[in-house]
Amino acid sequence: MKKFNILFIFILIVGLYSCKDDFLDTEPANSISTEQVASTPAANEAILRGIYANLRTSGIGNPARVDVDYGQKAMMAYADMLGHDIVLNNFNWYIFVYNYNGRQQTSSRTNIIWNTYYTAIADANSVINGLIDKADRDAAEDALLGQALSIKAFSLFNLVRFYSDTYIGNESSPGVPVTDRVDFEGKGRGTVQDVYDAIIPDLELAKTLLDGYSRANKQEIDQSVVQGFLANVYLETGNWQGAADNAAAARTGYSLMPGEQYATDGWDNINNAEWMWGADIDNLTSTTFISFFSHFDSTAGGYGGVGFGFGFKMIDARLYEQIPLTDLRRDAWIDPVEGNPNFPASDGYIGYANVKFIDETFFEGDYSYMRAAEMWLIEAEAKARLSDATAADVLFELVSNRDPGYVKSTNTGMALVEEVYLQRRIELWGEGVAWFDLKRLKKPMNRTGAGSNHRSFGLIDIEPGGNFFKMQIPQGELNSNPNIGPTDQNP
Repeated sequence: MKKFNILFIFILIVGLYSCKDDFLDTEPANSISTEQVASTPAANEAILRGIYANLRTSGIGNPARVDVDYGQKAMMAYADMLGHDIVLNNFNWYIFVYNYNGRQQTSSRTNIIWNTYYTAIADANSVINGLIDKADRDAAEDALLGQALSIKAFSLFNLVRFYSDTYIGNESSPGVPVTDRVDFEGKGRGTVQDVYDAIIPDLELAKTLLDGYSRANKQEIDQSVVQGFLANVYLETGNWQGAADNAAAARTGYSLMPGEQYATDGWDNINNAEWMWGADIDNLTSTTFISFFSHFDSTAGGYGGVGFGFGFKMIDARLYEQIPLTDLRRDAWIDPVEGNPNFPASDGYIGYANVKFIDETFFEGDYSYMRAAEMWLIEAEAKARLSDATAADVLFELVSNRDPGYVKSTNTGMALVEEVYLQRRIELWGEGVAWFDLKRLKKPMNRTGAGSNHRSFGLIDIEPGGNFFKMQIPQGELNSNPNIGPTDQNP
């Protein structure tokens, strides 16, 4: 088991001192000004490298509130901590997300989300503006433009899901600001439809621009990643054929890891066969204790797990009990009765604690943003909604890899959709989809039901479509943007 050191004690003191859920300025950090719009391939490449770096860097969303601000992986963690499949075992880091105080307009948490993605949009726009109207773009410039368009669309997709209602049935609800300029100040919210009308064409164009592009590594976006974005967007908007087609295309060329590897992999190596997009973390890019593994690795001695405070991220007991005994994924959590000899109670480990995420280095574990397994699940759900007879086959291909006892489903239609949803909850636990799925599927968030192991400070239920399914727009945006006033705020 990893041990504490002096650096951790120092960071701990700083973190505790700053733990008040205070408001900080919401102006975007590290964005590119209009005067800096790139006009050369080298400049555009540098801007894109900077965007990718920001997505794995601490302090971009709020430099003075960094303990839960470490880029895209932090945003994914927010989207899980807001749901009911992860249990925070004590009043610890992520408490203000878990108990929903962080959704308030004066909270640094909502500020972090807003700034992280609008910073990426501002920087991506500087590349887009320099290349979109260029008549003589070459293949290299097409690839740069495709990546920039993808980053902008991906960021808008996350923003509209965090700050607005889900798409289906809410197309006319308030959206988030959309701009084609580097300077995005002054834009109104528009509608949810307006946002998706900006997202989808950009992704479709990016898919074309990236056709044939061979990326240097999985930290870059290529066509398969864009297809993964489109699969998720079309699933959100109800374009089931588009979701199925793009998911199938996205996973082409990727394979599933052996089922036995699921509970032992640690999810810390970008070379995993299933990883489609992520960040390769090393000693130069590590953000140490301000990182995903510090919060989610039960063994690391960081902010979570057997570190100070024992802030385990645990699985909801009701979900755990739905995982069959034959399912190899069940070992990604400590059984509350049988325990786990590798993580004994004598060392502080507790039942339901996750041992899925384990960094074997000193906070140099890589970050996964997208996995091929999710594409199998998207394809299966979309085909089930289309009454495609192959939907159960797609689901069987994934689940039988994880559970040798799994029998191909005989469910069809919405019954099969519900089965896919259960598999999403198990397979993608801790990977940033839980809260978004509740919104998309119009399900309640339920932490108080029978068998729940959620703690008293997190016993919150939300009806489908409830106000708490939307973050509030940061106070700084309300103060500085004349087109978004108090009456435009989410309740």
